[in-house]
Amino acid sequence: MKTAIVLSGGGAKGSYQLGVWKALRKLHIKYDIVTGTSIGALNGALMCEKSYFKAKKIWQKLNLELLFNKLPKTNKNIDILKLFGNNFLKNGGMDIKRIETIIENSINKKKFYKSKINFGLITYNFTTKKPLILSKNKIPSKKLIDYLMASATCYPAFQMKEIDGNKYIDGGYYDNLPIDLAIKLGADNLIIVDLGSPGLKRKPTKQVKHIIIKPRNNISFFLNFNEEAAKKNIKFGYNDTMKTFNKLDGNKFTFKKGEITRYFLNNKDKLLDNKEKSFLTSIERLGKIFKIEESNIYTIRYFIKSLQEKINNENSLDKTTIRNIKKLTTKLNSKTLILFFLSNLEKGKNPKKLSLIFTKEYKLAKYLQILGVIYGK
Repeated sequence: MKTAIVLSGGGAKGSYQLGVWKALRKLHIKYDIVTGTSIGALNGALMCEKSYFKAKKIWQKLNLELLFNKLPKTNKNIDILKLFGNNFLKNGGMDIKRIETIIENSINKKKFYKSKINFGLITYNFTTKKPLILSKNKIPSKKLIDYLMASATCYPAFQMKEIDGNKYIDGGYYDNLPIDLAIKLGADNLIIVDLGSPGLKRKPTKQVKHIIIKPRNNISFFLNFNEEAAKKNIKFGYNDTMKTFNKLDGNKFTFKKGEITRYFLNNKDKLLDNKEKSFLTSIERLGKIFKIEESNIYTIRYFIKSLQEKINNENSLDKTTIRNIKKLTTKLNSKTLILFFLSNLEKGKNPKKLSLIFTKEYKLAKYLQILGVIYGK
């Protein structure tokens, strides 16, 4: 059986794939083939030569200023889009020379071609309007960096890549998730990493055994090359892979293996959900509402402590807010309602009418009380 890693395109989201790779190394999962489009091709080439720490070093320092010597007005997506849009109008896209230099200095061609791991990429020939699908044995050593860059040239954000008189653009214009390429290279077991970025995805010609790993949380904007965002993406990639292989628990949040089950079984009599999955959904909803850090790996105790710290930073509800809640005279958000109910529960009160109207928030407030989280003391 031959296992292939299939890496989608996704620009700055590609740091997530490094987190997946980290987990695969931890799990001692071997692979025989790597196929990639766009950033997936760049990460895939390093996976082919097994240069994990080199890839990590690259992602730890990548940012817009390093790549293009330019910065947006702010780190907001709209300002990043404006930066790329203005550059397209002036120069036909960002100059890719700096990226190309980084790749040139990072890829060890000797190691790449000597590796027993096969490799394939997809780019699109804008001149002929046809895709170019290449496996390792069809990529000349002297043109390796050229074709890697051609696959990753996210036009119109980046300038087109010219090779031998032909202009190439991002392989995502043909197939952003090269599953079929992996199968044609002999794979009968696939680990697919889908970043969920824009681009065409072609159906494979046949079905083979596979698992799909994709972000369960919001990861960085695909044009926002940023060290801090990359750091978080890597954590998400690792967590999601370990959850996919049943080594960690959780959905949007990540818990050490067995933490949820143990807590659920030990406290089943007082919990409001009779199914473990429902209990997990409830506490994760609390985590989202109170903006607990999603990239951490939690024990239940650490999760509860994090909730308590967030609630400690919440201001007490003023009289006007309480009056508006009771009279339903204003639009109310879930966090405010949960804090209102928790405050009343701590005083031994139960606003029955409101608890029937806002059943979800009341239930979550009850869960905070069960978990031992307090408010306003």
